[in-house]
Amino acid sequence: MKITKIEAVYPSYKTSLAGWRPNLWQIIIKIHTDKNEIYGYGTGGGGNASIEIINGHLSNFLLNKEINNLSDITDLFDKLFFESIPYGRAGVAMMAISAIDLAVWDAYSKYYETPIKNLLSDQKNHEKNIKTYATGNNVNEYYSLGIRDFKLSIKSKDDFNNESKELIKIIMDIKTKFSNSKKIMIDCYMSWDRNYTKIMSEKLAETGLEWIEDIATPDTMLIEDSMIGNLNGIKLAGGEHDFNYNNFEIMVKNKIYDIWQPDITWCGGISSILKIVDINKKKYKIFLHRGGEPWGLPLIESGVVDNMAELHNPRSKNLQMEQWNNKTIKSLEDGILITKDYLGFGADPIEGIF
Repeated sequence: MKITKIEAVYPSYKTSLAGWRPNLWQIIIKIHTDKNEIYGYGTGGGGNASIEIINGHLSNFLLNKEINNLSDITDLFDKLFFESIPYGRAGVAMMAISAIDLAVWDAYSKYYETPIKNLLSDQKNHEKNIKTYATGNNVNEYYSLGIRDFKLSIKSKDDFNNESKELIKIIMDIKTKFSNSKKIMIDCYMSWDRNYTKIMSEKLAETGLEWIEDIATPDTMLIEDSMIGNLNGIKLAGGEHDFNYNNFEIMVKNKIYDIWQPDITWCGGISSILKIVDINKKKYKIFLHRGGEPWGLPLIESGVVDNMAELHNPRSKNLQMEQWNNKTIKSLEDGILITKDYLGFGADPIEGIF
């Protein structure tokens, strides 16, 4: 397979985007190959900044590149990582590389007519029943879509007494209303600290909370002592903001999280995830951040990462996305997602993107 052309666009999103996202959200790239009508599509964060990195630098290492086996794909990732060191190693540069890597995997799967899950694992029985949970606070809507486990998005108000009482009430109300809900989690978006998390875990232990996620900045977490096993039975999760796979070496050494959550569209694509999996050596669970999107599902199906797919604020049973035609979903019932058979990632940009 030869890469003959690369296009990159930052689409206009109708969905309301807050914080850093309006100008730095997900780009879409299209890789052309030497076989008619075989294209690879990928996505990654960074907005127009990522597009400048791709068009202004990284595309130089893609055009006329021969990709004849999986080692060629992972070698290309290594090359892009190395060439972007002066301005990269994390952040927007890794988001741009993510989009490229995913597009190459997508094209390769279609070119050689082999599903990505088969490229990743030759086992005969891939995971067919994918466990799911929804992230967001519209629990009633998520439950109506067939989802049974929920991760609530919160930000600390720095008022421990009232916040702990409020969280306990919210969690217990969900468990009472939806008695077949097995797991409730919370995402703090770096608004707690280690001490606040410790004392909060003492209050929340009675709720059966599954995990607390993203309690503090990733740099803080990487250099501090391990908290694993010290949160009254509640697990600690994180990793979505760690874009450099080398950070996960530190996670192992310092025993940072019970659950690793790299984002495949931010940390370097499949090629980077494979490095993270190798670093992990099955010591800790790997639940991909937004793993229920098309780019995460083949890794879950293959067994490369653990069977748990995050669905971020889902709004339909077929998990349609604003800028993509998502053709991966066969059914979503009682918390179990079943996919169709497809090549690549089973998703194409909507008409008019390119």
